Amino acid sequence: MERITATVLSDIYTATKAPKRARKLSDCFAGTGNVKGRRYSMGPQNYDPGYLRVKEILCWRSSFYLKLGMEVTGSKSGDVTESIVEIYCSLLDQDSHLCVSSDFMGAGARRLVLSGKGQVGQGGAKIWQGGYTLVIRAIGRVMEEYGGLEFEKQAVCPECLAKRPVSRACLWDLSLLRAAARNGDETMRCQFGHRIETRLITGICAMMQMHEATRMRQLAVSKERLSDRRLLTGDPILPVTELLRGVVVVGLYDGNVDKIVRVGTGFIADKKRGLIVTASHTLMNIWGDKQSPYGENYHGLRKAKVVIGIIPREGEEGDSDRDRETTAVFRYFATIVAKDESIDKDGVCHMDACLLRITTKLEQDVKGDGSGLSLQPEILLMNNPAAMKQERLHQLRVSNREAELDEQVRILGYNQGGEGLMTPGMHVNRIADFARGYVVMKFHTNAEVGSVKGGRFKPKAEIVVMCPTIGGHSGGPCVNQSGEVIGILSRADPTERQRCYLVPASSWRGMVKRAKQIMQ
Repeated sequence: MERITATVLSDIYTATKAPKRARKLSDCFAGTGNVKGRRYSMGPQNYDPGYLRVKEILCWRSSFYLKLGMEVTGSKSGDVTESIVEIYCSLLDQDSHLCVSSDFMGAGARRLVLSGKGQVGQGGAKIWQGGYTLVIRAIGRVMEEYGGLEFEKQAVCPECLAKRPVSRACLWDLSLLRAAARNGDETMRCQFGHRIETRLITGICAMMQMHEATRMRQLAVSKERLSDRRLLTGDPILPVTELLRGVVVVGLYDGNVDKIVRVGTGFIADKKRGLIVTASHTLMNIWGDKQSPYGENYHGLRKAKVVIGIIPREGEEGDSDRDRETTAVFRYFATIVAKDESIDKDGVCHMDACLLRITTKLEQDVKGDGSGLSLQPEILLMNNPAAMKQERLHQLRVSNREAELDEQVRILGYNQGGEGLMTPGMHVNRIADFARGYVVMKFHTNAEVGSVKGGRFKPKAEIVVMCPTIGGHSGGPCVNQSGEVIGILSRADPTERQRCYLVPASSWRGMVKRAKQIMQ
């Protein structure tokens, strides 16, 4: 916190002590400008933002308070007035009565709360221009500089803060706000029904990008695209393309035959430690059939490894294929670190989910069917936080709430049916796709009644979804409209192929949490 406070005060000092021409805020935050050669406008402006002045500074051990003044010149009258912005920042524990949305925090988490108070007109433009943007950027630089620091960027509904208990105020993830800006949504609706002007929570710069994106979309895309769904839900939809880099191919590689013999899907649940959640049945026999030893890792293969395929980041080498945004390459080896404890303890499986940990990176990415993986030199990543951070893995967010009946969802994965590996030795598909569906049922059981396949798989909780899936999607994340994972795909109904079953996030979230604590 001391580093954050010092950086913020340094930036404030620089902004107020710089030459007038350099510190005129309209040079950075004016309502008009250029993006890729095109002119954009924020609409009519009735003032000209001017110079920033420090009115008051208070600092404590874990918080600070700023009172800033900004000259505002009326565009018509020419009168100069002063706009006052108050900014408060504090690092809070979950049990603090000041901690915003503490009910939605994980155990042991802390929240850095930053708030701004000022004139709310024109989407809070005077707040953002009056020093709030400057403070956010300063804090962001400090957070990014700390290696291994795990954090999320979120915004809070101001109406919730005014009308609900502080601990239960609704949150928006930063990726959701960016999606709303790109989609041109002028208002956001929180889960409690409050509608907020988007630029009040995204800021001036994001709204400039939003207006430009809206104009370009109107020229290139039909106005009907996604409109029906937004009318039904009232929420912006996070595009699938923003999620795919967090979705991985999970392959069971048999060194004896130098081939990938089984393929599923998984997602990155923790980028700092390289943790991946996937379906257990891809990597072990949980059904109780006689094809391989029951519950034994890697289906009992003696020279087996788990290979992970990931979609490269834009600009990486080997990223020149036409379909690079959806095509994965094999890059890592991983190992099973956690699974349903009842498999070994009771000889029955209650949860079709296991946890993988990335251990090594291949010196060169491998394409095709993965042949020759054993010939690649490996770079150690396990227990090497600095090396793991350089991989810049994309972590998907796991939902903290239960799925709702009739909720619209999408299942992401790597189809191994028509285009992929149906039996060992056939082609491995590395192109991601998705299927759209909706939740029709949720159930919990004592696991003593009924069973699935062979009598040794007795799930305690499942989410039933109407969604067309196919082999290879197993273990793939099922996400809601906000891009949050509500569960992973376990199986399809044997009689009704449109009906499939998910392992809910509530079943395996504890397994991930325990692994994180052990790997601190």
